[in-house]
Amino acid sequence: MRVWWLMGLTLLGAPLLWMPERITVGESEQRESASLPAEVSKKHRVLTEAPATVGINARVPALTFTDLNGCTYNLGELTKKSPVVLVFLGAKCPAAQRYAVRLNQLHAVYSKRGVQLIGIYSNYDDTEQEVRQSVQAWNLKFPIVHDPEGRLARAFGATMTPQAFVIDRKGILRYRGAIDDNRYENRVRSHYLRDALEAILKGKPVKPAATETFGCTIHFKDEAAAAPITYAKHIAPILQEYCQSCHRPGQVAPFSLTTYRDAYTWRKEIAKYVQARQMPPWKPVPGYGEFKGERRLTDEQVALITQWVENGAPLGDPHDLPPPRQFNDDWAFGPPDLIVEMPEEYEIGPTGDDEYRHFVIPTNFDRDMFVQAIDIQPGNRRTVHHVIVYCDTSGTARRLDAADAGPGYKAFGWPGFIPAGMLGGWAPGFSPQKLPEGSGYRLPKGSDIVLQIHYYRTGKPERDRTRVGLYFAKSPNPQPVGIAWLINPFFSIPAGAERHEVRAYWIAPRDVDVVAITPHMHLLGREIKVDAYTPDGKTIPMIWIKDWDFKWQDTYHYKTPVRLPKGTRVEVRAYYDNSEKNPNNPSRPPKVVTWGEKTTDEMCLVFLHILGEEGLRRPRGGFQRSLSQ
Repeated sequence: MRVWWLMGLTLLGAPLLWMPERITVGESEQRESASLPAEVSKKHRVLTEAPATVGINARVPALTFTDLNGCTYNLGELTKKSPVVLVFLGAKCPAAQRYAVRLNQLHAVYSKRGVQLIGIYSNYDDTEQEVRQSVQAWNLKFPIVHDPEGRLARAFGATMTPQAFVIDRKGILRYRGAIDDNRYENRVRSHYLRDALEAILKGKPVKPAATETFGCTIHFKDEAAAAPITYAKHIAPILQEYCQSCHRPGQVAPFSLTTYRDAYTWRKEIAKYVQARQMPPWKPVPGYGEFKGERRLTDEQVALITQWVENGAPLGDPHDLPPPRQFNDDWAFGPPDLIVEMPEEYEIGPTGDDEYRHFVIPTNFDRDMFVQAIDIQPGNRRTVHHVIVYCDTSGTARRLDAADAGPGYKAFGWPGFIPAGMLGGWAPGFSPQKLPEGSGYRLPKGSDIVLQIHYYRTGKPERDRTRVGLYFAKSPNPQPVGIAWLINPFFSIPAGAERHEVRAYWIAPRDVDVVAITPHMHLLGREIKVDAYTPDGKTIPMIWIKDWDFKWQDTYHYKTPVRLPKGTRVEVRAYYDNSEKNPNNPSRPPKVVTWGEKTTDEMCLVFLHILGEEGLRRPRGGFQRSLSQ
């Protein structure tokens, strides 16, 4: 046992006091708090920390602190009146931001029952201005404390954001951990914080008293130790090459990595995400296709980053820093030949399911055009998950647009018509690529361009107006790039199946050159593998994604076109997890899932982008029965 005696601390100019209380936190529990390693979990796909029992059922110190409005609180006095919830937040943490609406809802409900909820920002790099901006942007309704020295966080052993601590009327810590079990509000199954409050208000034991926390680490300012591996000489070049295209101001990543301060602040996240191979985002397995723009760190680079963080993340000699990387934040290949954009701005609500919206843009070309490259610039990268650009010659998209009262029209997964072509797409981490010289996707004369945009809800209203730059092939007789489909729409994934196999195939009607490949599944997808079997018995590996993630999809362009002789059989094997174990499963309990356009349905689909259109204008191929393993 250890006795905590009076210690004078200061928070925002007000005394932060430890009262002479005897608490039941042992030395072994303190070591547990210090050594708990956060890992990138397969369930949440974000940094996750195991449940910690440090301080549970122990009396908390009677701390005094001041909120942003100048109101001073004494925790001992607060808890005598009612239970208190302390929630640690971060101004730049996307997981914490995702909980803004839910925390406001909890505050609205439980403040009427006497519960006091207080938000605490303990990151050293969250300035008071940034905290105030965060509070305003997310419209937080409860008191907020700025704790840049991390004193409140250290006092409670808080390590991540968002992380909640619940103290009862006796001043005893009864719960610590997550607010609920999923950062997507429509997939929540367990309401940990709510259940803890209900138990305390009814005088019952809290179960569970500790849960795993997921989100971002709290950034404490520690002195960097001298070490042979330094940011300036070893780490900055890696971040420039693989990370800064997304992790810089105005881009899709939630924080910047363009300076030493940035990298030092997020050092723990950087190490864990690269160790888990979730960053930089690159899904294809090595050896299954050689693609342009690969974002894959070597084992040596991962080891360098890990050792740098473990040694205190030192800067090193500033003279070793490489010149800052220069980015063209306008258009990837210079001014486009044609720029199209959504006819009007669209507003996305703060909560609910993700939304698919389609926006129709007429063209007036009197001849077919051929698009060699496309550069898509989302108007709001916080909310745009991905964009696909279709062509419609049937007029169906116009009719769907006219029938929908809002801008564009709503359709899940598929655009609501059979496309006359597809010009390209964008997803986080996507970098524009050019098709081979003298080739392009056909944009039929008089067709409408239809932007399908998948919107991700952020917890507050967002607005978007996405635009697209088109670069046309300059040769007099461009070679069209057609799409071959590997598709199986006739499958049924049984409820509870953990590894259900679905197959589809396509047979090359002629010698073909494949320039790119696009695999596609939905939330139950876990793995997808494509191989080509030539008539002379050779196997050509096309692509293999072992850890499918619906949120990270791309069109992968081969460095060199893959030649497939006539009669080659291209086969896809796709695997789905329709069990309770799959955290992405939208159904609890699981239900039978078949082909469909909704995100909660499934697809087994691969596009092969092939030079020439002969034999490729319609879906052509076959499918095999699906299997559960």
